[in-house]
Amino acid sequence: MRVPVPDSSLKVELSITAVEDVVAIAESRVSLAEVAELLKVCWLEIIGLVDVKMLQIKTSYSAYLVFKLEDWSNELDKATASVRFVKEITDGSGDEGYLMFLDTKNCQCDKGRFPQCRGDGWMEIKLGEFFNNLGDDGEVEMRLIEKNNLNWKSGLVVRGIDIRPN
Repeated sequence: MRVPVPDSSLKVELSITAVEDVVAIAESRVSLAEVAELLKVCWLEIIGLVDVKMLQIKTSYSAYLVFKLEDWSNELDKATASVRFVKEITDGSGDEGYLMFLDTKNCQCDKGRFPQCRGDGWMEIKLGEFFNNLGDDGEVEMRLIEKNNLNWKSGLVVRGIDIRPN
């Protein structure tokens, strides 16, 4: 499923891969833009792509996943995130990255990245950083993946990925 990223002049292609149920819903606080809600999946992969030609050169950027968790969310505690240039991706490097904790209600860990509440009612978690040198490095991939725990996951609502200069 491809979901547009709302409220941004920067076009980020976002895809969500799921084994079972993902639905698009209207979210009025996001200018009636589509968001994706995970209903029931065994594994999860969210990928955003942006061509660095669209970004200011000689600038460092951070990418953030913007999301909400439903009260009934389940099995969304740990995931792995990475941000990298597509041309640097090699076989076997797909699962490397930072440990993330989307749902912290059962988390007893102090290592990893944790979500922050935003003023607009959404949460965000930093996926990673990259540096746009001359704008000729092609696409940057921003990725969140969880496929080790095959228990049913549900209750994740994804608004999109924000890319901001540091």
